[in-house]
Formats: sequence, C-alpha cells, structure tokens
Amino acid sequence: MTLLTYLKRSIQRLSLKYKLFVLLALISIIPISLVSYSSEYFMFRSGTEYSASISTQYVEFVSKELSDYLQNLNESFDSLFINASFHHFINIPADQLNEQANELMHFRPLVRNSMQFHPEVLGVLYIDLAQKVYFDSYQKQLNPDYSFGAEHLYQSAFASKKPVLTAPHLLPYILYSKAKVFSFIRPILDTDTGETEALFIIEIHEEKIKSMLSSNQKDEQGQVILYHEQDGTTVSESPVAADLMQDFRKARVKAPLSSKQLLFTSGKHEYQAIYAELPGSEWKVLWTAPLSSINKGVRQTYQLTLLIAALSLVTALIIAFPVMNGILRPLYRLKKGMQSLGRGVYLPVAVKHNYDEIGFLIHSYNQMLDKLQFMEREVYQANMKEKERELLQLQAQINPHFLFNTLETIESYAVRNNGEAVGEMVQSVSRMMRYTIRSDDGWATLKEEMAYISNFLTIHYYRNGKDVHARFEIAPELLGFPVMKLSIQPYIENAIKYGWSPNMSTDEFQLTVKVVAQADGLLIEISDTGTGISADVLSKLRQLIQENGMTTDAYFRKHTGIFNTYRRFILVYGDQVKFHVESSPESGTTFKFRIPFKDPNRGPA
Repeated sequence: MTLLTYLKRSIQRLSLKYKLFVLLALISIIPISLVSYSSEYFMFRSGTEYSASISTQYVEFVSKELSDYLQNLNESFDSLFINASFHHFINIPADQLNEQANELMHFRPLVRNSMQFHPEVLGVLYIDLAQKVYFDSYQKQLNPDYSFGAEHLYQSAFASKKPVLTAPHLLPYILYSKAKVFSFIRPILDTDTGETEALFIIEIHEEKIKSMLSSNQKDEQGQVILYHEQDGTTVSESPVAADLMQDFRKARVKAPLSSKQLLFTSGKHEYQAIYAELPGSEWKVLWTAPLSSINKGVRQTYQLTLLIAALSLVTALIIAFPVMNGILRPLYRLKKGMQSLGRGVYLPVAVKHNYDEIGFLIHSYNQMLDKLQFMEREVYQANMKEKERELLQLQAQINPHFLFNTLETIESYAVRNNGEAVGEMVQSVSRMMRYTIRSDDGWATLKEEMAYISNFLTIHYYRNGKDVHARFEIAPELLGFPVMKLSIQPYIENAIKYGWSPNMSTDEFQLTVKVVAQADGLLIEISDTGTGISADVLSKLRQLIQENGMTTDAYFRKHTGIFNTYRRFILVYGDQVKFHVESSPESGTTFKFRIPFKDPNRGPA
C-alpha cells in the first residue's frame, strides 16, 4: 500500500468536521505560498517603480537645468554675433593687425559685458580658418606662442555646424596654470557656403557643471553622471567606477533603444539606472543607484509575511476546530439568506426556535433586513438631498472679479459723463444678477440663457472697447427648451478669455453657438476661431472629462468656471451627458456636449 493510498483511505474514514479540518489545512498551504511569493514580487516591483518614478523626475530636472543653463549662456553672447564690427573682424585677413585691433575695440565691450554676468566662464576664445586668434578673460592670459593648428579638439570642431559641449579637458593655451574646463563651441557659418569658417568657444569651469550634477536624492548611494555614450566619457561630483560603467554599457546595448531605464548587475550588486537626453547634444544625464536597500526591505517583508501567515493559519485552525461541528448545520439556511442579500434580494430566514445563540443570530438577521431596507431608503433620500445641495452651491458661485471689474468700468464711463453707456451696463448687470439669484431650482429656458449671454457680451464690449462677433444658430422651436441655468455662458467666457485678443479684427475672431435637436436630447456646440487652448490646458480638460469631474488637479482650484459647470452637468444628467473638446492654434476651440431631454421637476440625476 502506497503512502498516497493510505492517506486517502484515512481521510475517508474521518467525519465531516475532521475532513474540513484537513482540507482547510491543505488548501491554506497554497494561499500562503502565493501570498509570500506575490508579496515579495509586488513589493520589489512597487519599490523599483517608485524609485524609478522619483529618479526619472530628478534626472529630467537636471537635464533641463543643464540645457537651460547652456541655452542661457549661449544667448548671452547673441549681441556679439549680430554686431557689424565682429562680422567685419571675421573677414579681415590675418596679416592686417591694425584693422583687427580697430574692430576688436568696438566689439570687445560686448564680450566683457556678457562675461561679467557669468563668473564661471574662465574665458572666451575665437579662432578661424585664417589663423586669427582672439582670447578674452578676467582671470587668465593667452600664451602667444601656442599653436592652435595642432590642437585636435578645436580643429575637429570645424566639421560641426551646431553647438557642441566637449568633455572636460585642460587648457594648454593659457599661461601659468592649467585649468580644467568644459568647452561650449559655437560654430560660425559662412553665409555663402554654409561651411564653418570660425569657432567661438566659451570655456566653462569644470566645477560649474559638476555642481549642477549634485545629487539631493535620499539614497546617498545614488550618483548623477553626465555620460557621453559614443566615447564613454563620464563626469560626476564623485569618482565613477570603471567596471560599473562597463557593465552599464553592456546592459544598455541589450536594452531597447526607446528605454530610459534599466536594471543591471555589477559585481555582486544589482543596480537601477535612469537616464535622459541632454537636448541638443550627445550627452546623457544618468542616475544610477544600487537596489540593496529595496532588496533588504523585500526580504524582511517576505519573512514577516511567512511568519504572520503561519501564525494566522494555526490560530484559525485552533479556533475553528471546536466550533465547526455546531455551526455548520444551523448556519446553512442563514448562508442562503445572506447569498440572496448579496444579490439584492431581502429574503428572511425561517427559524423554529430562537432561544439559543444561533436562533438569536437568525432572528437578529431578519431584524437587520428590515433595518437595511429602511436605511437604504434613507441613504437614497440623503444622497438626493446632498446632490441638490452641491448643485445649488455650484450654481451660486459667481466670479466676484467680473462684478468688480464691471463696476470699475461703469465708474470710468460715469467719470466721462457717458450716461448712455452707464445706463446700458447697469441694466445688463441688473438683468444678469436677477437671472443668477432668482428662485428657479437652477433651470431656465434656452432663450433666457441666450439673453444672459447677450448681456455678458454687452459688458465685454464696454470693458474692452471692441465688439465680439457672435452668431447664434438656434431654431425658434428650441428656445423654450429647459436647460441647466448658466450651462453655456462659462464656455463663452472661456472662449473669449483664451482665444480672443483686442488686437483681433471682427473677421479674425468669430464666436458661434449652435444648438441642434436630436432624437433623445440636444447637441450644443460652442466654437470660436481664436488662438486656441494650449496643449497642457487641453490635456487637463480632457482628463477632467475622462474622470467624470472627480479630478484633484490643482489647476482647477484657480480655474473654477469650466470645472464647476462640468460638475453641475454630472450632478444633473449623470452619465447621460457627453462632452468633447477640440482645440488647435490654426482653427480655434470647439466645445460640444449632448444633454438629454429632462424634466426640471425631477431634480439631480
């Protein structure tokens, strides 16, 4: 008789209580194993993803800071490159020293003025194919005997047509000291041939670039490295291990070209690397750190999970064994009743005796069903009241700046004794305020909403001195349709705010409100031919629509108009309202939303 057969027969002889006990013990082994493995896997994954997320932000920040610095440094000398004396100096032959000196006196103040705002610049060097050399520095002096024709670094730069940041190197052409610098080489092109005829070189102290690579990450073992992938040059505040970079390059070759992060092994340790391109150059900003701290935490958590799981299993078995037999039969009917409750069916459980604990439990369960039904009705009514309260709050929010600015405009016209303008503005504001605060449960006809928009455009005309060409394409039979009050005006205000400019003519900016009846509701479209919405704002609006108004983006704390309107649509119409927004610099902005036919007396959705 095999061991498996013996165990099978032994289990068959056991009572149901003991069978359940053995089955529970056997089944628990698998979840414990899965929990242990999954906890280790997901904790390591979440730890590396979190580390990668933080490091990616930091690497991109360093890359942008370096790029912005080089761009700012480059632009600080732009005044020199448009100077007529400097261009004349480029074309003077090398043997005409007097003419060179005369032109030099004219453009040298521009060089010095730019250098004084950049103390990290050791000096600037000009060399060209005609063998002319000009060096300027507050700190160093040029060695007049040095031959630039033999300097490979600078001569090879004549083949480039775009700015280049070199690796750190010594300056062999200065006297008394050999400072180490990064050379930012800006080629000067011949406008006729398009070839590089001269180089303007900004010599930057090595420590300036290294200081911008300083790591402020919490992981003190991490390191920020400026890495040149083609020649393997590395720059960092602290020394970079050669074997570490060698292992990184091997892993980089195997990784996809689009990948910006990878895990690799060097020595006995596993490392995480995050890198980003330095725009306009062949350099990369690399962050690398060992994963020892994450692995240590994962191992400790794995061991703790195993211990807790084992203790929980033992405790559960000890508690379940003595009470299992007495609970199984009486609770079966209760289980069926609870299953029905889970499906939303309130089915009371029949009980003959309610004197013992199980009977009392079933009796209490039946009482709970009655209370649940009562509470369900109360919760539903409370949710309805809460939605109505939020809707009224959102409707009551008006922009005080609009009112204050309008009053200031009225005051300015009053000072100029323009009574007609003052009267028309006061009437418009009065009609708008009366429309806003009237007691109508937040509903108005489409005609009244259009009248409110007309008053708004009147105020806009007097405030800016220019009219906005607005066209309303609405069939007369739709003007009596009930809509949510102040549902269209915020999009009109948004279109003028982001798309209109006082410099635009009436033909350049046109505003159109179009309402079309459909089978189950209205399609409302607000479009303009203005400058359009920026890509980042457009992305935020689409995210707001995708998240059904539940966004936590800080942008909508300052720009509440569209956010409040969208929230009111969700509260009133629920998922029956459909939104779409398009915008581009060439064609302006279009908001479309479809609302269903709705009875105003039914309240929020």
